[in-house]
Amino acid sequence: MKRKKILKVIENFFKRHWLKWTILAILGIIIYAGFIFYQYVYKPLYQPRELPIQRLEIDKKSYQEIMDFYYQKQENINRIINKTYPNPFE
Repeated sequence: MKRKKILKVIENFFKRHWLKWTILAILGIIIYAGFIFYQYVYKPLYQPRELPIQRLEIDKKSYQEIMDFYYQKQENINRIINKTYPNPFE
């Protein structure tokens, strides 16, 4: 019996104030959707992340190979430029 009385009181309360509860529920849904948007869309896209500082090192062997290749190409270019060709018009 008590249970039916309590349910009747709650039913009457919702019948009288249905507009307020509807607006409150809609506002709650909007706030929750905004929170979800902020957490999972805005933060990952627009807030800067702190990157761990790493010390950059160049592999000495790879560096030496690249420099040898560069010097070899440079020598070939210098050899071609400085080569004397016979004049075909003489």
